[in-house]
Amino acid sequence: MADGRDEVRQKSRTSNKYAAKKQATERIAAQRAAHQRAERRRNILIAGASTLAVLIVVGVIVGIGLSQKKKTSADSTPVPASDTVTSALSDAATSTLASTPDLSAVGNPPSLISGGAALTSPGGLPQVLYVGAEYCPNCAATRWPLALALARFGTFSDLSTMYSSEDNLPTLSFHGSSYTSQYLDFDGKEQVDGENKPLETLTAAESQLFETLGIGPGGSSPGYPFIDFGGKWRQNGTVFDPTVISGMTPESVAKAMTDSDSKVGKSIKASADVYTAIICELDGGKPANVCTAPGVTTAETAINGAGK
Repeated sequence: MADGRDEVRQKSRTSNKYAAKKQATERIAAQRAAHQRAERRRNILIAGASTLAVLIVVGVIVGIGLSQKKKTSADSTPVPASDTVTSALSDAATSTLASTPDLSAVGNPPSLISGGAALTSPGGLPQVLYVGAEYCPNCAATRWPLALALARFGTFSDLSTMYSSEDNLPTLSFHGSSYTSQYLDFDGKEQVDGENKPLETLTAAESQLFETLGIGPGGSSPGYPFIDFGGKWRQNGTVFDPTVISGMTPESVAKAMTDSDSKVGKSIKASADVYTAIICELDGGKPANVCTAPGVTTAETAINGAGK
């Protein structure tokens, strides 16, 4: 009888152990499944966060790009020159004459034209022809000393300022401007705008000059900018390093023209003195206060020595 009860108790203990083991196994399996579900959720969240971060970065980059594109487009559109620019140009025309130019700043001076036809206005005044483009960074640098030199002989009206659409350099635009002088005639032609669209048309004679003499650096023909000084001298390409004015505004460049200690001031003044000396040769040395000024006579000696 006792043996029977022992057997029953043994079977009960065995059954309880099995049940406990089964429960433990199920518990472990449930914990493992919960852990796996938590891991999957974590991975999904990480992946989602990473994707969101990437989208945010892309969005910022695109936004900056669009903003910069709009800025460049707006800056390359000419606007009327401010009083700061026009006043600084007028002041620099006289205040920069007395000092001696640092001609080492003129990296690409004008060259003599052999047997060139003299350009004159309908009234018989010697003519300076400028051919450029509003997108052109080399033109951006060269317009400053050219405008300064011309301001010593006459007066500009309706000048514009802008940034070259290439390299975003601050500059002037001669398009739509006028120039009056009793000593010379100036014909400033911007052939294309900041988007390389046609802007101003050359006459047949101007086109012939440009095609024949507008040889850019490296032998490219024709190249911007091109300046013909009365059929006697020509400027092909930039007169000084355009990067000198990089990062500036038209107003800050205009103000720097009278700063003889700045690289910008030295580059523009020296280049303007060279252009002034050439114009003095064309018009017979008038006006005397300009053509006999120390800066101009120094430049004249230098270019005539170089031109021989």
